Amino acid sequence: MNSPCVSVVMSVFNNAETVGLAMDSILAQSFDDFELIVIDDGSTDGSAKVVADRVRRDPRVSVISQENTGLTRALIRGCAEARGRFIARQDADDWSHADRLSEQVAVLDTAPEVGFVSCWSECCGPRGELLDVVVWPADSAQAGRLLLCEMQGPIHGSVMFRSELYQTVDGYREQFYFAQDVDLWLRMVERAQIAYIQRALYRFVHSSTSITGLHRSHQQQFCDLGCACRQARIEDRAETPFLEEAQRLTDRVRQGRANASERAANVITSQYFIGCQLLRRGDPRAAGYFWSCICRRPWHLKAWIQLLRSAVVRGSSQDATRN
Repeated sequence: MNSPCVSVVMSVFNNAETVGLAMDSILAQSFDDFELIVIDDGSTDGSAKVVADRVRRDPRVSVISQENTGLTRALIRGCAEARGRFIARQDADDWSHADRLSEQVAVLDTAPEVGFVSCWSECCGPRGELLDVVVWPADSAQAGRLLLCEMQGPIHGSVMFRSELYQTVDGYREQFYFAQDVDLWLRMVERAQIAYIQRALYRFVHSSTSITGLHRSHQQQFCDLGCACRQARIEDRAETPFLEEAQRLTDRVRQGRANASERAANVITSQYFIGCQLLRRGDPRAAGYFWSCICRRPWHLKAWIQLLRSAVVRGSSQDATRN
């Protein structure tokens, strides 16, 4: 078989409600020289049936079924199977615009100095509410500085990178249970430029059950360790102590030692964030998220204040409708 230009790698773990839409957004791409590699990472909710239906319908789709190992190991396996010159990520609860692959391939084909490319992204709530549009600079040098100096980098599932670059920097590192993308981007940008297409070609969901929503503190710890590894490389020191610490943190996460109260606090923080983003856009649905915060933590003063503000927004919206 001829190798495709692009290998799209997607990990699935209990995403039965969303993986069909995510896969369909890839299968409907205007650029068709790709393979879609799906790693079913031990799903128990019917995801396998949804994936199998697409496998039967489209020969470009293949599936690897395995016991649950976590996102990082699943991506390592998927990227190892990739045959394309370029590897594109796609998360199982997100959506890609039909021109995403075409425009990203065009950048990599015409700009050899660019090693990985992303795009602007729409951030949506769990019910599809538009929360924000994440925009990035057109200048690659500025984009690189944002990543290296301010840790502001692309949405994981929105990126396409050169397979050769991925192999050169030794790919995803399994010590990073979370923030595996940050660790990878930092190593890639040391060797190649990053570019952003100047329009929204990707849509991702922010919810209280997402990695960011449930594991915010752990995610930050892994990000900090990724930065420590980069600093060690700059100073020509061994990364080993930080990789060992990342492995210990990964082991704790795998053994389920997450602090229940900390996870509950992260859910509240996520609900409050969604409410604030909706309120900023004048969306009356913000009130429901502030109520959710208050039900979990009745003394959440900021949520009460924002709830009152959202009531004003709702009243104004109703008046405008009547007029």
